[in-house]
Amino acid sequence: MQNFIEIGNKKINYTIVKSSRKTIGISVSLKDGVKVSAPKKIGKKQISEIVNAKAAWILKKLSYFENIKAEIPELKFTEGEKFLVLGKEYRLKINKSSSVNSAYIMLSGNYLIVNLPENITGSLSDSVRIYITDWYKNYAKEVVSERINYFAKKMDVKPTDIIIKDLKSIWGSCTPKNTININWKIIMAPLDIVDYLVVHELTHIKIKNHSKQFWNMAESIYPNYKACSKWLKQNGHKLTF
Repeated sequence: MQNFIEIGNKKINYTIVKSSRKTIGISVSLKDGVKVSAPKKIGKKQISEIVNAKAAWILKKLSYFENIKAEIPELKFTEGEKFLVLGKEYRLKINKSSSVNSAYIMLSGNYLIVNLPENITGSLSDSVRIYITDWYKNYAKEVVSERINYFAKKMDVKPTDIIIKDLKSIWGSCTPKNTININWKIIMAPLDIVDYLVVHELTHIKIKNHSKQFWNMAESIYPNYKACSKWLKQNGHKLTF
């Protein structure tokens, strides 16, 4: 449900999502804009008043996202475009060959090479997007699993499962049953950022909150913790396509 308020010469559009929650929450993101999550019994007028009260904060967030739009890659999955893998840029190279039976991807030198059958049908860029996305997810699973196993032994913890998937607004999570979820796009970041995220989620196996004890433990395992956290906050929006 799309709604809006006007503040001076500025207009704030927002979407209302009703649910069984007990409080009102406002989120601002590049993808979804302004979203208001509200209890089913709360009326539009009360929601409008709350959005108005938070207008300064919302406008600041919207301005921030407008400024970083230019830094977000808009890839068309065509030859020569640059892709990030563990912090390094690779140029896309597309090979079509009659000797290739099924698509496969490899890193070679400074290139991300997509090898395709010559008789592939449909949109080439759409096919390349699908294959590259699948490759990223598989490579993320390989790298992240190895780093989790390494740090889990060091920290004397054991996750019940490791799941690599598309997390909409977070980089990782640790469930109450100690399943570690990691956003596959982290594989675009340098390895020290991957390690930072891994240590963060593994620390949650021992401490389920973000108390001072949590931060102290994480930093004791990974001394570069604060710098990596800052890097991800400043650059995380660039890790996408």
